[in-house]
Amino acid sequence: MFKRGWRAYLVVVIFVVLTILYMGYICQNNFCSFSSSRRNAEGQSDDRFSDISKLVPDTFSPQIVDREYQLDLDDEDVLVFLHIQKTGGTTFGRHLVKNLDVGKPCVCRKTMKKCECLTRKKTLWLFSRYSTGWACGLHADWTELKNCVDSAMDKQEELHRERRYHYITILRDPIGRYLSEFKHVQRGATWKTARLFCNGRQATLEEVPFCYEGETWENVDLRSFLNCKYNLANNRQTRMLANLSKINCYNKTGLSDEERDQKMLESAIENLQNFSFFGLTEFQKETQMLFEHTFNLKFIEDFEQHNATHRKRLPISEENMFKIKEFNDLDMKLYQFARELFQRRVEKMKEDLREEIQDSTNDQEIVAFSGDT
Repeated sequence: MFKRGWRAYLVVVIFVVLTILYMGYICQNNFCSFSSSRRNAEGQSDDRFSDISKLVPDTFSPQIVDREYQLDLDDEDVLVFLHIQKTGGTTFGRHLVKNLDVGKPCVCRKTMKKCECLTRKKTLWLFSRYSTGWACGLHADWTELKNCVDSAMDKQEELHRERRYHYITILRDPIGRYLSEFKHVQRGATWKTARLFCNGRQATLEEVPFCYEGETWENVDLRSFLNCKYNLANNRQTRMLANLSKINCYNKTGLSDEERDQKMLESAIENLQNFSFFGLTEFQKETQMLFEHTFNLKFIEDFEQHNATHRKRLPISEENMFKIKEFNDLDMKLYQFARELFQRRVEKMKEDLREEIQDSTNDQEIVAFSGDT
């Protein structure tokens, strides 16, 4: 009798310890309070999102929330990373080629810009900047990737085969992302070689004129950056996730601005829901865990959270801040939708992990008491 009581006590202790470890890991980076209030990574209230609640459904369908795949990278599964500028995509892209624990890891050499990410069958399992290069164009968007990835993969592998593509991306708080792009351009960077390919052709200079003369826009001030109505930084995340064929690409005739914006936002939301995975820059730990849970893969080293932002360092007038929000209104709505869906997926992941702990405890309890029968 004493022996049985001792074993029951041991099972309870094991359960408590596992629960504490679970909560300690899950609750890093305010994970457990993720849904307690709508605050950004700087702790500021996101009251600017208060007028878009109609875009976020009360409930998401289980098919949208519960994303979990058993990848077979040696067979048909291929990860396709849509890299949106200044979202932390460079860091995430490096995690994919240098930090992901897969059967045959990528081979990266200092003398080469690209890593060799091949399966045992010598086929590619990752389509990204650091594995295939910009095979569909510099920072190719959804519209470009959907019409290019398969043929680009055929060309690189020198064969045509059946593939199952899993689109993944990273999103960022729109204001922080916009200011980061501004600083990047101010330092002399450009993406003017981007194809902007849609419906079989590139956008013309009449459709998308440059905002500057000369090679770069180096030393541009924020007011000038904001005053260019053709600035592709505006609502970049929405545009890059949308099916631009639905709005006649970059040709603005035939639709009012309001119609274009509505269709583009709806398309971006639809596509984002269909992505196998997306993460948020402001929640690195959760992004890592959700990726691991979604694809049943593990990263070797944990992601790190860096909360320093240009918003903190830049003196921004109320007028300029108003313009930033106005010019990125679609991105702010998209981000709020993404954050709500991300939250639901995180909550579902937590439920799954709790069930795994409970199942593990039950198994140990059965083993503990089986010796008494």
